[in-house]
Amino acid sequence: MSKLKLALVGAGFMGQFHAQAIAGSDVAELSAVVDLSPVVGRKVADAFGVRYLRTVADALDAGGIDAYVVALPDRLHQEVVCALLEAGKAVLVEKPMAHTLAAARAMAQAERAGGGRLLVGHILRFDPRYVQAAEAVKAGRIGEPIHATSGRFTVRDIGTRMNGTSSVCFYLGVHDVDALQWISGAEVRTVYSRAVAKLMPSLGVASEDAIFSTVEMSNGMTGQLYFGWSLPSDIPTGIWARTEVIGTEGIIDLDVRDHGLRLHSRGAWSLPDGLHWPSINGHISGDLFEEIRHFANAVREDRPFVMPVEDAMRAVAVNDAILRSVESGKAETVEDWRV
Repeated sequence: MSKLKLALVGAGFMGQFHAQAIAGSDVAELSAVVDLSPVVGRKVADAFGVRYLRTVADALDAGGIDAYVVALPDRLHQEVVCALLEAGKAVLVEKPMAHTLAAARAMAQAERAGGGRLLVGHILRFDPRYVQAAEAVKAGRIGEPIHATSGRFTVRDIGTRMNGTSSVCFYLGVHDVDALQWISGAEVRTVYSRAVAKLMPSLGVASEDAIFSTVEMSNGMTGQLYFGWSLPSDIPTGIWARTEVIGTEGIIDLDVRDHGLRLHSRGAWSLPDGLHWPSINGHISGDLFEEIRHFANAVREDRPFVMPVEDAMRAVAVNDAILRSVESGKAETVEDWRV
């Protein structure tokens, strides 16, 4: 079977990782790079020897493209993804699905109306540690889940780079909003959230530093979610994450701060990425590589995606409630996300 021809929409930070993963794939190939900025887009396109196109409309007219990978900021997802889905195209869009539940609903409706297919790139769905945790809970290995916690912190450089263009709960925390529900098998129904904003404002960034939430879940569980971009820049790892699920007969304990390699060089420690998108023997490997491979194979063979659109919408709905709770100072109910 021939390789799936993919166009990359958005040649920024994550887009370039996607381009590398596609270039190294045995089931997909990079056909074009689409970016409104000729400076950015042409540079990446030339690096991989493919066409540069300025807009999605140009790409749809150009032909020779089977499916699309969208790696744009979350607030730009709705317009671009809806246009592609309405044209009947398969789309892999970087998490989060959208920046609001209304935008996510519009994307889900476009998928149904246009006949396209949508996979939201929640990379932890391809992380063997998280997958095994979810399978263990589903198999009953820890009994009935009682309470759970999931969260992550990253370095303040990420917050300053985002510069207020996305909330910490959408850019970063959506990983844990999905993980908490996916692994525990329960849905978040209500949230009570508080934000702290000291560091980012002091750096001239209109953003919270971190958000902490207490949640009530559909099966009677309670839990906590936390996320922030407040770690010192010189901390050894950019991902400081843990997930715990306590059950009647056991526990799940995910500590993913350390990928197994510790490097001390010139007076400082670092904990290099060994799973998400490490460069192995000259090409991107790990979770992102497997995400691209799954997308291409599922499209080529007309198989279901590993992550349903409904799960991605559910995560957006929880984030909406978290931000409402931060604003109101009260507990907020998660809005019904089903289309």
